[in-house]
Amino acid sequence: MKLKEHIFDRDTVVVGGNLQSLLIGALEGLPVVFSDPTPPDRFKKLPNSSKTQLELWERLMFFMGMEGLVPFSDLCQNIRIIDNRLDVTTNRYRKSSMKFKNLIIYDDRQVVGLPLVTKEEKDKNLVIDWVNVRSGCTHELDELSSSGDFVSKVYFYPTERSDNKSFKDLAAISYLTDEELEDFDYSDTMVKFKVQKMMKDAGIRGARNGRDVKNPSKFKYYAIKAEPSQREIFENSKRYYGSSDWFEVRHETAEDILKKEGVLDKIYNLIGELV
Repeated sequence: MKLKEHIFDRDTVVVGGNLQSLLIGALEGLPVVFSDPTPPDRFKKLPNSSKTQLELWERLMFFMGMEGLVPFSDLCQNIRIIDNRLDVTTNRYRKSSMKFKNLIIYDDRQVVGLPLVTKEEKDKNLVIDWVNVRSGCTHELDELSSSGDFVSKVYFYPTERSDNKSFKDLAAISYLTDEELEDFDYSDTMVKFKVQKMMKDAGIRGARNGRDVKNPSKFKYYAIKAEPSQREIFENSKRYYGSSDWFEVRHETAEDILKKEGVLDKIYNLIGELV
């Protein structure tokens, strides 16, 4: 039978391509449907571990696929709710449906057909500025912190622009309002200036520039040079809907789930330890 003619039938379905959705799907053996896979960024760590949420997301996505719990894989383009049925359109313009009794929604932006929003709480946007370091890219630091929400964290990682993995580029993390996103004082140019100062204050120096003619035992160094490469903006909103007996929108984060007692142990029993 062709996919476009097939109708799945499940009691409970999870909607969302984030880590929360995969965690609940794996723990409860529920199918997960999404139109946009949304992995966590590479810098978020698991509780009391050097492993990252991204590594866990990738392993869970593989596990869920092998268990048949990602029925449309990453082929889904649109998800629409009609009565107690999900209508899914794939990237090959084929259609399929999934009947359900209850929906658990972790990303309401990925589904059409929900009732009207009754309340919305908007927090600051997560902003990741990816920065190429042209001078000052060799050092032993992994991260820097500062006060305030503008460039609150800087994470260094092996550059992807060169085969020499001792060179490091960086990602600057900020939390900005919509108004601040339009303000030049919070632009990627200002990120560059703040990052360069933070690096200098931390003792990082630019590339060598020969020896000091007055003291040949000492080297001279170029200034630190950082170039903004890309800015990613992630909205951080919570939308609330009227009470319903067939769907619930959950606002708990991956961190909320992972810090619950025994959750990681149960996940590792399913997928194996991350190595």
